[in-house]
Amino acid sequence: YLDSSSSEIASGIGMALTLLSYMFILTYGGWVLQGVQEEKKNRIVEVMVSSARPRDLMMGKIVGIGLAGLIQITIWFVLIFSGVQIAESFFLPEGAGAQLVGGPMGDLSMVQLIFSTLRGVDVVEILIFFVLFFIGGYFFFASILSAMGAMASSDEEIQQMMLPLVLLLVVAMYAGIGSASNPDGTLAFWASIIPLTSPVVMMVRLPFDVPLWQELLSLIILYLSAFAISALAGKIYRTGILMYGKKPSLKELWRWLNYK
Repeated sequence: YLDSSSSEIASGIGMALTLLSYMFILTYGGWVLQGVQEEKKNRIVEVMVSSARPRDLMMGKIVGIGLAGLIQITIWFVLIFSGVQIAESFFLPEGAGAQLVGGPMGDLSMVQLIFSTLRGVDVVEILIFFVLFFIGGYFFFASILSAMGAMASSDEEIQQMMLPLVLLLVVAMYAGIGSASNPDGTLAFWASIIPLTSPVVMMVRLPFDVPLWQELLSLIILYLSAFAISALAGKIYRTGILMYGKKPSLKELWRWLNYK
């Protein structure tokens, strides 16, 4: 079980995962947006669409940057895991893990308690779900950002369009941090199910042994939503990427979505 000290350590791990998820999704999604805008401004995309479908171009950019992100995340986790293993060999003596379960907590220093708690965390499961939620969350938000990049004709328009999305991710991050003290509460549950916030909020719940059905339900909803959003974004992208001069109205966007 987790006593108060171990629970605080698990909360710290969850908040660190939440911040990483927020940072990775915003960073790599921003790269997609920047790439779309650069191609549109330089008129390179006009040449590219002559040999490939616009949706294929959009998905190629999303997948390419996403794979680069996965490689970077893998390197980060390998370095972190290696660093933790090295530090553990110095700070956690043999038998301290058993002492955590069978003996008094006061016999361990705080550093030893942290490493003993980490030994009880299912690192493999957390890493697998972190990657799965990153892929789904990145795919979801990168599709939206691709459509935004195709619609915008200037940096000012991009900033205006991005503001609500950035605020949404900030709200998701704070919802995750707020859920750290009650990972099974109503806020934590629903924010980890809704696809707009689940890639960030679910991270804070992973160290607390979330029921598998909740993790799978959240992933299914997230991936279905991501595929639906990418289909709509592809329709906006194929028309907007070749439009210049002004931001489209809602009526024009609706017309783009209904083009065959």
